Amino acid sequence: MPVKLRKTPLAWKNLTHDWRRLAVALAGIAFAVLLMFTQVGFQNALFDSQVKVIDDLHGDIFLVSRAKYTLAAEKRFPLALVKQAASVPGVHGAYPFYSELTLSRLKNLSPNRRSKAFPIRSIGIQLDDPVIDTQSIRDQIDKLRVRGTALIDVHSRQANFDFPRDDDKALAASPAELADKSIKLVGTFDLGTDFAHDGNLVMSAESFADFFPQRVPFGDPLSVVDLGIVDVSDDADIDDVRDRLDAVIDDRVFVYTREQFRDKEVSFWDTSTPIGIVFFAGKVIGFIVGMVICYQVIYSDIADHMSEFATLKAMGYSRGYFIRLIVVEAVLLALIGFVPGSIVSYGLYHVLAGSTGLLMRMTIPAALTVLVLTLAMCVASGLLAVRKLLSADPASLF
Repeated sequence: MPVKLRKTPLAWKNLTHDWRRLAVALAGIAFAVLLMFTQVGFQNALFDSQVKVIDDLHGDIFLVSRAKYTLAAEKRFPLALVKQAASVPGVHGAYPFYSELTLSRLKNLSPNRRSKAFPIRSIGIQLDDPVIDTQSIRDQIDKLRVRGTALIDVHSRQANFDFPRDDDKALAASPAELADKSIKLVGTFDLGTDFAHDGNLVMSAESFADFFPQRVPFGDPLSVVDLGIVDVSDDADIDDVRDRLDAVIDDRVFVYTREQFRDKEVSFWDTSTPIGIVFFAGKVIGFIVGMVICYQVIYSDIADHMSEFATLKAMGYSRGYFIRLIVVEAVLLALIGFVPGSIVSYGLYHVLAGSTGLLMRMTIPAALTVLVLTLAMCVASGLLAVRKLLSADPASLF
């Protein structure tokens, strides 16, 4: 009975014949993976954090000032337009949303605390309006019915807003000032910071007007709004209602669906600011670093085994065989190096999310993106490294 010969896993043998060199190579590739994960993580955190407040709002359509190029820009429009939107067929309700950053500065007056006031985004809502879907806010609405009270975002930057986060009684006992007026923090909620805001407060519209009367000199501070939130009737089509609103509301506002509003915000930060370019450059640098490391590993491996490759060439092995061999080595390096790089990145994401309040999340799309980049950089390095072997004459390799 003929003996069936097993193929020798030459690519794996070449990689593992020197475990010390393999460990160094994997460390280098893992470092490149970490670099790319960091850039992808921060970029996704930028986008996700900027639109988190949009995701947490209860509404189907949003009215936005045409001058408001990003959510952080304080460009407002009259409350009358929100009321006008409420009368359009298919609209179940239209509600105002108030936001302030320029005038909103929070100071902790507790002994032994920093006495400096820091900017914080203050959000004002009509407490009986279905404006916010965040459960931690909805559960504490009644606490906000007392004028001069607010909830503070549990992710607000600790260095600036050093208030108790786990004990509502201790938080309420901490003296504080907002816009040079006494404020009582009665609870916490979960929203998260972003690249424009180090923290958030939520309060009733009446408290909001008390703290920021300067929004409208000699007028009602609630007569201008930062967003209009429109709830569409269950039996109406959102796109049809959006078109009706766009035809009725004057040209001082844009009318967006939720997806349009999110896409506009993401597009601004991705294309109109240097931040998106910086993160893209970081991914390119990580890719190049990994490519150089992988090239050096595979090139050194080819050089160390040049005589063995010469024998194989003299025996008639084709160019395609050598290309496949090196590509398999590159793929093995990429897959093995990706594992420790992704594990370290996951831990780094957790640390950064806790310290910054940003939405640093290891998502499947992000992981697949980095894996594809890792495979591409290793395969490209292998194809560059194998050129010398392919062009050499077998007799000259001995």
